[in-house]
Amino acid sequence: MLLAGVPFIPQLFLEYQQEEIRDRNALVSSGLMVTNAAIQEEFNKGGKTVDLPFFGDLSGDSEILSDTQGLNPASLTGDVQTGVRNMRGRAWKASDLAGELSGSDPMQATARRTGQYWVRDMQKTAIAVMQGLFGTGGPLASSHAVGGTSTQLSQGVMVDGIAKLGDAGQELTGIMMRSPMYYALMKMDLIVPASTTSQLDTRLSTQRLELGTYLGRPVFVDDTLPYEAGAGTGGADVHHTYFFGPGAFAYANAPAKNPLETDRDKLMGIDYLINRTHYLIHPNGISWVGNAAGAAPTNAELSTGTNWQKVFTDNRNIRITRLRCYI
Repeated sequence: MLLAGVPFIPQLFLEYQQEEIRDRNALVSSGLMVTNAAIQEEFNKGGKTVDLPFFGDLSGDSEILSDTQGLNPASLTGDVQTGVRNMRGRAWKASDLAGELSGSDPMQATARRTGQYWVRDMQKTAIAVMQGLFGTGGPLASSHAVGGTSTQLSQGVMVDGIAKLGDAGQELTGIMMRSPMYYALMKMDLIVPASTTSQLDTRLSTQRLELGTYLGRPVFVDDTLPYEAGAGTGGADVHHTYFFGPGAFAYANAPAKNPLETDRDKLMGIDYLINRTHYLIHPNGISWVGNAAGAAPTNAELSTGTNWQKVFTDNRNIRITRLRCYI
């Protein structure tokens, strides 16, 4: 198989691409999204939705031990949250890749470029899900959200974002925000520079040390996060900032049935690369209840609040909150 006149080995390409996706995905490296063998096994079973079982909280008072009367066992209850499979694909012309294909390892160069594309695509999907959770009719719109169009950035409102979960606020170990928020906090001397590693929150053991922190929590800056232009007091932009704990989202990915194909238009002299993938980005404690118009939901459908439903009974176990404020 040739692509742009060089040998193309699909298996090697996919290995390079998956490595790129895994290493470059800030949402995974931040701890916001986690995967494990059980999640991946469920995802590999196929289907449009994925069942993710969980155990309910243990309740009731302990009992006094006795030599004459045994303990009364309580039921260990469980339930299932439903995730939705994202089935996506993209095709490129070889001319789009020509600059990379001039490298010494064209397979790796192509995989790097397409891998970075899929990282950006997954980040867009994750943001769409968060918009659905906190948007109109979303399951977290009131229980996990603070601030609004009349709320101005301050130390107090930042703490409110963490305090929204009460005693579980300490489990919120990372923050995602837009760059205007980040630099505004720097001006307020509330961001600890990356060089001050003694203040780094060690609960995210894989966290890169070059990131600045807020109250010991690493800050991830992403200008693709949503904001409301001119909606704040005095026409200021209202920014969305997210506080999250490890495992706030479950993550899995797998190649599609035909993950990689190439084609060539001989008359036009154009090569094509077709790439397909399936991935799961699921908020823990929430179930997908929507009906996608197609084989899988679009980002617009993922961002629709009524397509999601809360299944965890204790809000503190859903470890993501949102702050809306202007600067």
